[in-house]
Amino acid sequence: MEIYKNSYTENEDKILWALHEIRHELHEERKNKTTEEINREALKIYSDWRNERENKIALTGKTEKIAG
Repeated sequence: MEIYKNSYTENEDKILWALHEIRHELHEERKNKTTEEINREALKIYSDWRNERENKIALTGKTEKIAG
């Protein structure tokens, strides 16, 4: 990942600063992992979410609207 210097401060742009903090946290969590490890974890998170969603649909018969 390319290292860059932020051209804004937290007070100047709170949303960009929040994104910066999220990116930094992800980098710290993943910097010693291989691409395979990262992808495996992402697939597990997605599979868990999908199974939970399918279980809710099976119980209620309703699909949730996805914001967007």
